Amino acid sequence: MSNFYGSNLNEGNEISMATSPFFTDRVFESREELRQWVQNTTFSLGYIIVTRRSKAKENGVVSYITLICYRGGEYKFKESSKKVICDQHNHPPAQHMEGHAYARRLKENEKKLLVDLTSKNVTPRDILSALKEQNENNVSTLKTIYNARQKLRLSQNVSVLKYLDQMWLSKYKEMFVSGWIDRHLNFGEQTTNRVESQHAKLKKYLCAKNSSLEKFVGCIDQILKSQLTSIYESFENSRIVLKHRHNLPCFRLLRGFMTLEAQDILEGELQRSSRHQLDSSNCGCKLRHSCGLPCACMLSVYLNSDVFWRKFDLSPSTSVENEDICCDGELEMFKENFTKQSKVEIKSLLRKLRDIFQPSKTLIKEPTIQKNTPLRRRSHSTTSKFVGLDLEPSEQVSNFIDLNQMLESCDTHPLMKEIPDMFHPYITHVQDIRGDGNCGFRAISVCLGYGEDQWLYVRHQLLDELLSSYDVYARVFTNGIDELRNSLCFSKCPAPAEHWMVMPMTGVLIANRFGVILNYLTKRGDITFFPLWRGPEHFQYHHTITIAHVYDNHNVMVQLEGDYPMSTILAYWICHRAPFTAG
Repeated sequence: MSNFYGSNLNEGNEISMATSPFFTDRVFESREELRQWVQNTTFSLGYIIVTRRSKAKENGVVSYITLICYRGGEYKFKESSKKVICDQHNHPPAQHMEGHAYARRLKENEKKLLVDLTSKNVTPRDILSALKEQNENNVSTLKTIYNARQKLRLSQNVSVLKYLDQMWLSKYKEMFVSGWIDRHLNFGEQTTNRVESQHAKLKKYLCAKNSSLEKFVGCIDQILKSQLTSIYESFENSRIVLKHRHNLPCFRLLRGFMTLEAQDILEGELQRSSRHQLDSSNCGCKLRHSCGLPCACMLSVYLNSDVFWRKFDLSPSTSVENEDICCDGELEMFKENFTKQSKVEIKSLLRKLRDIFQPSKTLIKEPTIQKNTPLRRRSHSTTSKFVGLDLEPSEQVSNFIDLNQMLESCDTHPLMKEIPDMFHPYITHVQDIRGDGNCGFRAISVCLGYGEDQWLYVRHQLLDELLSSYDVYARVFTNGIDELRNSLCFSKCPAPAEHWMVMPMTGVLIANRFGVILNYLTKRGDITFFPLWRGPEHFQYHHTITIAHVYDNHNVMVQLEGDYPMSTILAYWICHRAPFTAG
């Protein structure tokens, strides 16, 4: 241990003041002169002395002063440390005073010289050189000069800064911040201390003052994996979680496609819009500029817009009375497409045309109401009447059936309560299906116009679709493809539970095989199936079919018409569709 008392201790551990470097007979004229002498003496020994405490009398005269090494004092370490020996240092003397802030301080005469040189536009490095020429013991650095010049400039502009604080900052500082963050896209990020936040998180993972580069990189990897896990969790929660306050009609099409945080923000804007009558003049539109989401005034316009104005084309609106209506183009298009259709579709189109132009001769009759029709009927026959499994249904069977002759009235149908209420205004027909375990395939057969008895043809078509592209579907479905194949490999009636239609995987096969858009309605959620590998350019017209899952064990055929709401798009289509299928 190095200290300047080491050789001055007698046998009783008492300091010999006669040989101490602080022993002097000099009389000092002021306290500052005494302190300056002590500091100069300790500088030569490698220590820095500061004032620990002082006591003044009532008249203001200082009676005594206590000086101490600037690294002295009492400090309780969490770990064991060396105890301070009375009047001795437990640290070696400083080798370079430039590393100690207290030693780098400028004296009063040096501050006056800095002010004088600064007023003469002398550069900081020349000011430092002048100070060191004046005092060879000066240990100030260039940073000391810059700090002193900054304090000098602030002291010269006190009145200006006070004016700015009182007249502007204290009153309008929030407006200044709002003028930036509320008018520029920032997605809700209004803080600038992201680096400090990540630095603090990294220190928690390190748990030590000194770490190797390998441990440092490993901790960063753990942090990134943890953050990635949290991001995936938030994504999945946004897809499957439905908050009670988000259960609003205007949010129905946003569920699963917008984050919960964004829905929270929009819900807050809806509440603000309901409390105040807002328009573009008093809304502020902060949310639209900062987050890119509709603000309160825009939401108010969306919610109050009439259905009449929801146009789906960009053609200008003209008066019907003055408009020259012509159907030549539509008729030519109909003739061109009519010749390309199959015989089955041609007969269906002709029947529909006759019903339109000759309604008095139509064969459509008022639907008959069947009372107490059981949903599932047990059949004692285990053999199928279907002949020729690899052939398409005959022309007579494949013609579109007359639904009105076999369907119950939608208003009184007992199955309506099992279908989501939002679709009720758009339902024109509901057809019950024989409940023998093949009801899902029977319902699809009816929707395609083949008739309920051609369910086995639908089964074999779907099985052929699966087996012909088995490797591709194995990547799409990942889990459950064996269960899907087992459910399709059955040709008897009735069908046990393991051979019932497996949704939503079977829905994907239906859309791909028959080139249709399938709506699957349930109380638990509605799904729309699109073909994965064929886009709009592959079809001359879109054919949409709908089935409903009722009582948790039965499927029925449903016909929707009009501008009915679109169900949630299947996640399989979003993840695995071909690029051109989006249209």
